[in-house]
Amino acid sequence: MAFPGMIDQLFADPVLSKLATYLPVGAPTPYPVRVIAKQPDTVVGFGEGQFHTPTMLFDVRASEVPEPAMGDQITLGTHIYNVQGEPKLDREGLVWTLDVAPCF
Repeated sequence: MAFPGMIDQLFADPVLSKLATYLPVGAPTPYPVRVIAKQPDTVVGFGEGQFHTPTMLFDVRASEVPEPAMGDQITLGTHIYNVQGEPKLDREGLVWTLDVAPCF
């Protein structure tokens, strides 16, 4: 099986991925996508010390979201998230990793 097919299987798995909606900045209507949510802690240096800060990342397929941008919104369940960092595309060009923050 080709690598893109394996990525599609991961995003089709209901345990790994969830149905969400994606709304690009300036678009009138969101559209459905599948996301894989990750919540790694990040260690941030500050002066002589370090502290852990929670982060929220979503992986989305490039075939579903070809050009993500800062300010786009993802709705997962009842929670809305803004893309807050520069989207990062994997080496194969198949999956975007989006740094998101909850909307309040």
